Amino acid sequence: MKRVATRFLAPVILGLFAVAALSGCGGDPPQADLDAAKASLDGARAAGAEKYASSELSSAQSAYDDAKAAFDAEAEKMFKDWATVAPKLAEAKSKADRATSSATQAKASAKSGAESAIAAASAAVQGARTSLDAAPAGKGTEGDIEQLRASLDSADADLTAARSSVSREDFEGATSTANGAKGKADAVVTGVATATARYDELVEANTPWYMRDSM
Repeated sequence: MKRVATRFLAPVILGLFAVAALSGCGGDPPQADLDAAKASLDGARAAGAEKYASSELSSAQSAYDDAKAAFDAEAEKMFKDWATVAPKLAEAKSKADRATSSATQAKASAKSGAESAIAAASAAVQGARTSLDAAPAGKGTEGDIEQLRASLDSADADLTAARSSVSREDFEGATSTANGAKGKADAVVTGVATATARYDELVEANTPWYMRDSM
């Protein structure tokens, strides 16, 4: 009888053990959630988070590393509890998404700033060229005018370089170069005013005294 009972109970006990083991596994591993968190982290980097949202990206990376470590540790256990891993994966993905959003906004702002700087520099260069073209050309000012023209050409070259930087998404460099171009253009306008004043002084100095009242 004991042998019969043992033969009868053995499969039942094994079956109960199997059910318990399956219950302890806590369901399938959240591989899709892990993949989604990794994809969001990669997306943040692709959006420029390393440059435009470095602190947010660092936080997201730490959260992902923590979640991945918890995932791997749980996978090694006989009785798994994936419910403890799921919140970590959700947090990692959320932080990565925030890093993407912050990077996108910061990048757009940097681009807008660069384009505004280029527009201001372009207007300054055009104004300086108009001023330079109207500058008096005569003895005593030729050297000044040539030097100012060279400075304006340099500003024009900087403006071209700034536009190229924007096309490469180097918005910081574009802004700096455009501001430099504007500075050169403004200096040309000041230089033209100085050269014009010097020219007027020379004209007055070389005009006979009896003709000065009629000037």
